[in-house]
Amino acid sequence: MQGQPEAERRRQRRVPLKLPVRVQGRDANGADWEEMSTCEDASLGGVALLVSHPVHLGQVLQLSLPLPQRFRQYDINDSFYRTYALVRDTQPWPNALRVGVLFVGRHPPRRAGGLTPERLLMPGERAVPRARPALTLRVRLSAEHAPGGIAREEDVTVEHLGPRVALVRSTRLPVSRGTLLLVEERDGDFRSRAEVASIAIGADGKPRVSLRFLDAPVPDRLLPKDDPAPDV
Repeated sequence: MQGQPEAERRRQRRVPLKLPVRVQGRDANGADWEEMSTCEDASLGGVALLVSHPVHLGQVLQLSLPLPQRFRQYDINDSFYRTYALVRDTQPWPNALRVGVLFVGRHPPRRAGGLTPERLLMPGERAVPRARPALTLRVRLSAEHAPGGIAREEDVTVEHLGPRVALVRSTRLPVSRGTLLLVEERDGDFRSRAEVASIAIGADGKPRVSLRFLDAPVPDRLLPKDDPAPDV
């Protein structure tokens, strides 16, 4: 159309449309996943949908949905439209992630060769670094240090980590400053005694416990690469 801005000519009109969608993807560790989702809107080029799995810009997904014929490029008479799609946009949503995807057809992009955790970006796009999964430690309070003489343990999430210290979220263990604990990496071989250095209440009202490792320093593989926590 004459006089229409170029960006508007490229943009395909999206129509609000609620449809069930089966979504398949592959995590960064190579594990395949599948979930049932809901389509929010559609166009000839793609759809927007809500997913619970974390996905990222440039990720390849495989979709199966009862898409109306007017939005299809092939399989016009099939009950379900099966297509590979490329994640083009992600937005936080209540209890989900709103994802805009671009249809790429019944075959995956040539560079992908199928579902892949790798990112296929358009020229000029930059990948946003993926957040590192939160480290979980198992903290044990021995019977000799526990009130009532009953040993306890808890899996806690690490918020900050240094070679000799960690700040963790704790909600149940009856500890105080100076309490000795045994700390273990839940799915690894790091293990050390630790002393409770301090306890504070976070902005969410939950306690944070600062631990000082006594036996072994934290392995380099567990330390943050971009913004290492200071060792105090």
